[in-house]
Amino acid sequence: MPRLASLFLGGILTFVVGTLSDAQTQSNSGPESERLAQQDRQIKTTIMFALVPVVVAFSFIVFIFYRAKRESIFRQREAEFKLSIAELEIKALRAQINPHFIFNCLNSIHHYMHQHEVKQAGEYLIKFSQLIRYVLESSESRMVPLADDLEALKLYLELEQLRMHQSFTFELDTDSLGNLEAIHIPPMMIQPFVENSIWHGLNYKQQGGLIKINITQSNGMIRCLIEDNGTRMMAKNEAVPPAIAKKTSMGMSLIKDRLAVISRLYKSKAGFIMEYCQNDPIPRDGIRIKLDLPFED
Repeated sequence: MPRLASLFLGGILTFVVGTLSDAQTQSNSGPESERLAQQDRQIKTTIMFALVPVVVAFSFIVFIFYRAKRESIFRQREAEFKLSIAELEIKALRAQINPHFIFNCLNSIHHYMHQHEVKQAGEYLIKFSQLIRYVLESSESRMVPLADDLEALKLYLELEQLRMHQSFTFELDTDSLGNLEAIHIPPMMIQPFVENSIWHGLNYKQQGGLIKINITQSNGMIRCLIEDNGTRMMAKNEAVPPAIAKKTSMGMSLIKDRLAVISRLYKSKAGFIMEYCQNDPIPRDGIRIKLDLPFED
């Protein structure tokens, strides 16, 4: 832009000099040289005064464009810097979540092996290894296919069913979404809420436990509705039951931090709401989670 301005101003000055030179040549060749010389001086003065506001205006416009371009480059670099920071924060949080998840699974294996035969424990370990493989493979991915994440979630639920002697069942509804391979979400975001339902709700039920997971698309987000019928010691009319608030796992705390970073990273309102089902029109046991996640297709 400055180079263009220089060329423009140079062209104007060349034109002016050429015009004045022509006028001077004509004034020297005419019989009324004195009068023409005076007219020539008047023309010079008029042209110079006329050019001043043009040059000033053009210079101002060039300055505005140059400044806007410079600020645009600065904002882009700042956005890229913030994006890189957010991605590093996500990786750091995942680095904490994964060991926490593995630790919980190992506790389940320990509990299971103390109560079951070696062959059954071997089957449990196979499922566990498949799940850990997914966790490790997805740990470096910002987004994963929803189909893969749900397969890992099913593996986790089957492991917990084995540990709890099939005392609960689960339902997973994704019919409204279509092709799950084409939808990509942040990995391992649904599992901690399911884990919370099992450990802090269904663990207190001897039989008849149920987890319903319904996944839909709403307002440009993926909405995950997770409901259980677990038994908890809860006081009525409280948004977050005390028993849940006190026993919230480290994984849940990390998930809150991760959701906050995801919201900044994708400029979305990622988050969750926890509802106490005793406050429903028809009161019942259980907790309902409404989880909103950004997605790519």
